[in-house]
Amino acid sequence: MTHTDTQDFALRFEPLPASLAAHATRTFVDEDGGLPLRCCLRDSRPGERVALAGVTPDGPQGAYRETGPVFLHAAGCSGPAHQGYPEDFRRRTQVFRAYNHAGVIVGGAVAPPGSGQEEVAGRLLADTDVAFLQTRNVVFGCYMLTIRREPQETPTA
Repeated sequence: MTHTDTQDFALRFEPLPASLAAHATRTFVDEDGGLPLRCCLRDSRPGERVALAGVTPDGPQGAYRETGPVFLHAAGCSGPAHQGYPEDFRRRTQVFRAYNHAGVIVGGAVAPPGSGQEEVAGRLLADTDVAFLQTRNVVFGCYMLTIRREPQETPTA
């Protein structure tokens, strides 16, 4: 296990492409809102049309590769409004799974609701053997998002 200073990188939070909604098994108007949309990394708003699709996120290989249900906007999405950890996802307990460059799981941690998700991700990604993280909803087990290291740009003189 090799560690790097967490100040050497930023965190990149990756949504799923909205185009995956084309493979939906169901589309519907979400009357109540609150469904976690993986295309824009926020919860749905009441009245939004959403799609439910079975998705296999890129990354894990072999037995670690999973397909599961995710919600997306049914008719296109412009992606996340900001680049930080999704505020709407903070209310859910998440498991952060760490994968190496071969896509094999090598660690993980639970991030409780509230704040601290960035710290959990930074700690796991400080291990240079870890290539990326995937987060999952603890209650339903659904994939939420992928987190990667983003090298910090060093200012030029």
